[in-house]
Amino acid sequence: PRIGGLILTYALLIAFAIIFVYPFYDMFVGSFMQDNELFSRVPNLWPKSGFRLDGYRQLFAELNYGRNLMNSFILALGQTVGTLFFCSLAGYAFAKRRFPGRNILFFIMIGTMMLPYQATLIPWYLLMVKVFKWTNTFWPFWIPVWASAFGILVMRQFIATSIPDEMLEAAAIDGCSPFRAFLRIVLPLTTPGLSVLGIITFVNGFNEFLGPLLILNKEEMMTASLMLANFRGSTIIAPRYSLMFAGSTLATLPLLIVFFTFQRQLISGIMSGAFKGGV
Repeated sequence: PRIGGLILTYALLIAFAIIFVYPFYDMFVGSFMQDNELFSRVPNLWPKSGFRLDGYRQLFAELNYGRNLMNSFILALGQTVGTLFFCSLAGYAFAKRRFPGRNILFFIMIGTMMLPYQATLIPWYLLMVKVFKWTNTFWPFWIPVWASAFGILVMRQFIATSIPDEMLEAAAIDGCSPFRAFLRIVLPLTTPGLSVLGIITFVNGFNEFLGPLLILNKEEMMTASLMLANFRGSTIIAPRYSLMFAGSTLATLPLLIVFFTFQRQLISGIMSGAFKGGV
């Protein structure tokens, strides 16, 4: 019975793995196919005419897709670096510092997480475009995210459960200021939590579509997600699936590299209780 259970478990895992991996495989293989192969009635699991690089050449030679990928990377990197610093700093204040109204302010901040993104989209757009005049810049995607309620909550919970008060008290007795204790003690000991928050932030920033669609209208500022949307076609222009598959494959590579590079830290952060702890 035990061997039969293991066989059934592994069979289910293999089946689910195939289901989840197949769309990526189809996207990768489709990026090398010609249009007549993509539109054939019988699905092609392998490019019949070989691995053609026409779609990739057109992306970089004619459409300057490398610039779009770089824009997405800059947007995501700016979000990630700022979020890690400011959210960990705010989480440290909520977890270890004592000040009037701390709990009330924390619960108000948590309450903002219940607001749907659509409810704040128009005020955010008017503030960024009409007030700050940040059209065709990355500032609207950086500054509001640097102090996100989700990031502060994650780091607050992690710091509260991972950093002993006695360690910070000993540092204060030795003459260490609160900010220096944050840099020298808190940040090095919260690496797993920072990894979890960093990966989530980078992936969300790299894949962001609606915000750049509203703010960015210059071609040289467009992100990869915006450029991919142009390949969908319309009632007049036919969809360009070969370019869409090739562009999607290239846009997926940075996310895979980030995930596999920090996979150990991500698992460590989740297993060590990055999302646990009391208020």
